[in-house]
Amino acid sequence: MKKLFVFIFATGLTFSSAHANSGDPEQGTVVDLTVSITDPQSSLGIHLPKGPVQAPYVTLADHTLYIWSQHNGYTLTLYDDNDTVVYQSYVAAGTQMVSLPTTLSGSFTLILSDYTYMYTGTIDL
Repeated sequence: MKKLFVFIFATGLTFSSAHANSGDPEQGTVVDLTVSITDPQSSLGIHLPKGPVQAPYVTLADHTLYIWSQHNGYTLTLYDDNDTVVYQSYVAAGTQMVSLPTTLSGSFTLILSDYTYMYTGTIDL
C-alpha cells in the first residue's frame, strides 16, 4: 500500500510540474541551441558538471522568444550576417517571454549567455 501511495504522489508531482509554465511550449518554431563554455580559462576553478549541459528550450513566434527552461538570467545578443550586434538585452531570471524589435528582419545569430555557458542558435525574423 505504501508503494502505491508513493507512486500516486510521484505521478501527481510529475504532472503538476509539467503544467507549471503558463502558455504552450510548442507554440512557434524551436530554436536549436548549441552549448559552449563562456571563458574556459576562468572556469578552471568552477566545478563544471560531469555530464553534458542541457541547452534551454527556446521557441520563436513572430518577434517573440519564449524561454521554457528555468534560468538565472541571460544576456541576449543578436548578430547579423556581418557579425555586427544589432540587438542586446538582459533577460531577467525566470523571464519566459522576450519581445524582439519588429524592425528586425532576416536571419540572425542568437546568443544567450550567462557567467559560465553560451548558447548559440540561428533565428529568422
